[in-house]
Amino acid sequence: MIEPIIFYLEPTAIEFTEQLNTFGKSLFNGIEIKVGNTYLSIGCRFIDPYYGLAISEGRLPEFEYIKEEKSPTLFNSNIIGQTIKSVDIYWMKIPWSGAVGFYPQEFVIRTDKDLLLLSSFEVNGGEVNTTFTDEMLVIEDEVVAKQLKLGEYGIENNKREWFKNFDELYETDNRYWL
Repeated sequence: MIEPIIFYLEPTAIEFTEQLNTFGKSLFNGIEIKVGNTYLSIGCRFIDPYYGLAISEGRLPEFEYIKEEKSPTLFNSNIIGQTIKSVDIYWMKIPWSGAVGFYPQEFVIRTDKDLLLLSSFEVNGGEVNTTFTDEMLVIEDEVVAKQLKLGEYGIENNKREWFKNFDELYETDNRYWL
């Protein structure tokens, strides 16, 4: 069962976001989700050779630099108290010239009734700006996910890839290397 979801925010972060927008919560750091006795930290971890979103077991400050003025803040998500039914990863090709491979662009956590979509989209000036970033966009509205062509809604129109398992990802990735 999903227990607290924790954002690391400065006291001035209005509406649980650091970049104002109409799509969702835009954060400079990742988040923590407590499931049972385990904390899962999810964030954009651009540490060569890894890019995109990552899920790690442990508290967020173990994996990311958190400014002193930021403190853990409970986020009252719709999925609190629910059981995770699935987690899908949507991938994109690394966009740099000469780069080969895929990076995790979005995680979609689904329960029986709701979803929590985490994307490495960046929001600047209220608009979605770029897909390859170290910021994270948190969305709880499936209509917004469709509008922005995130997750499953971006497979055909927004260059997202979804793989049934690791072997399929590995096989597809190897085709680009050969």
